[in-house]
Amino acid sequence: MFPDSSEGARCSDRILAYLSAARSCKERSQARGVTSSAVLVVDDEETLANTTAEILNAAGFCAFVAYDGKTALDLSARLNPDILLTDVLMPAMNGVELAMSILAELPRTSVVMFSGQAGTIDVLAKAQAEGHWFELLPKPIHPLKLIEHLRKLPRK
Repeated sequence: MFPDSSEGARCSDRILAYLSAARSCKERSQARGVTSSAVLVVDDEETLANTTAEILNAAGFCAFVAYDGKTALDLSARLNPDILLTDVLMPAMNGVELAMSILAELPRTSVVMFSGQAGTIDVLAKAQAEGHWFELLPKPIHPLKLIEHLRKLPRK
């Protein structure tokens, strides 16, 4: 995916580490009889994605990250996230396109989008015209508000 790129290799290693940690977290939770939601955090801003995943993991979720839509699709097929938390405006595949693709394969996944950019309204309006409704949270969002919000999502 990142040929001949040490930066790409580090990025890929981090993604695989988060995926492995999320799988382990989910297995440990199931072994204890506890249900921890698996959250796929997608944002092209790596620091924001990583920090969000770490906060969610500390709060009892099993979070893992992707920094683009294609990687998110690949990871979602492997782990079947309970929740997709995605930025709206990203290069190549935006969050709405990503959500529609994941929901086509995993309709029980809850979708929450977040964005701090004004162009988000146009992307969401187009999705609504096609019959898709997605919840939008502001970015930045206080970690406690995000955790509270995700915990209140109904299980599908």
